[in-house]
Amino acid sequence: METAPVALDDARTRPRKRVDPTQPLGPWELYRALNDAMDEAYELFDLSNRELRFALILMGGLNAALILAAARTDFGQGLSPFERAIEGAVVGIYALLAIIFLLQAIAALRPAQFRPRLQNWPKERADFPVGVRYFEDVVERDVDVQWATWQTVTLDQLNAELAVQCHSLCMKNKARKTALRGLYNSLRVLTILFAAILLLFTVFTQF
Repeated sequence: METAPVALDDARTRPRKRVDPTQPLGPWELYRALNDAMDEAYELFDLSNRELRFALILMGGLNAALILAAARTDFGQGLSPFERAIEGAVVGIYALLAIIFLLQAIAALRPAQFRPRLQNWPKERADFPVGVRYFEDVVERDVDVQWATWQTVTLDQLNAELAVQCHSLCMKNKARKTALRGLYNSLRVLTILFAAILLLFTVFTQF
């Protein structure tokens, strides 16, 4: 006697649910989307770190080349007092801008804090962030209180905190990009001054 085939509960055999593209995201879809946004924001921050390190490497190369050129040649010797004054003025401007560059690099590397502004977010709302992820909120609690908070947090509150964290990180990325723009502008000016120093030295020693 033949037995009837057993129906397997396979995801491939189930009818697919149609997704309405105009429908708002569900709580779990929102959680995944917010985590993706956080990952992208962290990647942008890591990219800005690499751009900052590259600028410092270029600056170090310019300074090393200038020191090497001054050490291996009779820099300033054989020049007239007027030519020496011009060369010294350009080198002085270069040194001043190099200090400004370093101060800009320190400002860009300085850990920036962008605390979320929740003054206009009523605490009575069911999605008010309770601070289970943001480290400055976490360290203010004892570990048992933090664990108790995690046990009562809702998905809406967690998603809200993810959105707040992503907003703070984006503000940090904006500040870093602004600092990097100024840093690379200073590096461009320093490169032009370095070329001017070498050009003046070549012209003064040849004529």
